Amino acid sequence: MTGVETGNDVKGPWWLAFRVIDEPVEVFRQLAARPRALVPFFLIAIVGVVFAFGTPESVLRGQAERTADMLAERAPERFTEAQRLEMLENAASTVRRATMAGSVIAAQAVSLLVVAGVLLLVFNAYGSEPMRYKDELAIATHAFIPQLLGIVLLVLLARFAGLEEMQLSLGFLFKEGFLHDLGVQFTPFGAWNIVLLGLGNQIRTGAKSLTGPLGIVVTLWILVNLGFAALSSVFGGLAG
Repeated sequence: MTGVETGNDVKGPWWLAFRVIDEPVEVFRQLAARPRALVPFFLIAIVGVVFAFGTPESVLRGQAERTADMLAERAPERFTEAQRLEMLENAASTVRRATMAGSVIAAQAVSLLVVAGVLLLVFNAYGSEPMRYKDELAIATHAFIPQLLGIVLLVLLARFAGLEEMQLSLGFLFKEGFLHDLGVQFTPFGAWNIVLLGLGNQIRTGAKSLTGPLGIVVTLWILVNLGFAALSSVFGGLAG
């Protein structure tokens, strides 16, 4: 028992997935009583395909050109002109897009499975009422929905507004280096995701205030982003 009352008005899984945007409190109350995570995973698959096949060819070719330039600069003796031309030619191929879709879907699914496990360990260590893995997975997957909205927005901006850089983050504040790599990790949709994670865990654990659960999630988020930025800088420096 979670101590959360939802009454007789049980919402369907699709309602929960879409209304987490504007009615997150009710969504997480419903999930606390009956955890579900299948629909968000289905939406991740859909958005992964939209991202891969909806991104304009010009954007994919631009990314391929930057990658080719980097490879040519770092290993000119091993990266030939023929390889460069092949990379540019296949940048927007159906196979390349399908591979991209699979990579995006797999990365997001695995990251959510890991996030749910880490948060479960942390909140079970500090909470008075133990949770099950499926409880935390339901929270994590539904809290991730804003990130999917962000991906769809990027595709729309790329197709109809000519956006070349497929990201909406604080990375633009810094040209390169550790601060740039750190800024790339911080996006408005990521912040929305974090707030929902805190809210979902507050409701599920019965915490009196959002401050504690949100503080835990924000701290973990910052630590992970610092780690990714540091690794990116280190490997980028070694590659250079």
